[in-house]
Amino acid sequence: MDWDSLSSSGEKDILVGIHAAENLSEIGAVITLLLRRFDFRFFKLFSSRGGGDSSLRGQLLLYSVPEAFLDDFDAIGGLPPAPLGIMGAEERFAYQWHVDVLADAALHDPAKRRLMEVLAAHGMERGAYAVLPTVDGRKHIFGVYGRAESLSPAQMDEFSLLAIRMLDRMEGLEKSRGWPQNGLSGLEFTCLELAAEGMDSSAIARRLSLSIRTVNYLTCSLCRKLGTDRLEQALIEAVRLGYID
Repeated sequence: MDWDSLSSSGEKDILVGIHAAENLSEIGAVITLLLRRFDFRFFKLFSSRGGGDSSLRGQLLLYSVPEAFLDDFDAIGGLPPAPLGIMGAEERFAYQWHVDVLADAALHDPAKRRLMEVLAAHGMERGAYAVLPTVDGRKHIFGVYGRAESLSPAQMDEFSLLAIRMLDRMEGLEKSRGWPQNGLSGLEFTCLELAAEGMDSSAIARRLSLSIRTVNYLTCSLCRKLGTDRLEQALIEAVRLGYID
């Protein structure tokens, strides 16, 4: 699959990408097209099987939201990982929201007030969610954040179609591959892909304009999440699980 040929982010290209996706890396490429198509900055893709811990980071399969946001969210404590309407959904649907929906509750709830502050601080005041419940009671949840304006009804219909189709593809892949429950950040995933191309830490650091120390931190983190001690083992595990080809 020539993913570079899908860079126009049109609806047809995204549908082609969804149909062609065979691993988590290619799902990530589809999500990049979705973000570009609808002018969102960040995303969270939740694991339908739950995480290894109760933190928000532990509930995610893949994400691009800032690490500082995840830390700030977990520091608040006692919050559901996604809006209750999404967490309790029993059928597939999508909806958009704005941070102001928390305003009334924030008057009497310090946690909600702090959440409003955290969302604003990270440029995540506006977003959209899509959810795909499964027959065995699990839920695939996808959230996007950081758009300046609300989606029009036509845009929301298109987002719902594409996001649900992507989650449906995810359902098949996650079931067949048994993906780990601790999510990889976008940078960790990029490091994994570049390492698979044969790059060492210095080359990865140059490509991503990062320090070698930062690349080493990301490498240690992805090894931990994949249950390995060394990057070479992590690459083997990532191929086995279908994260990368």
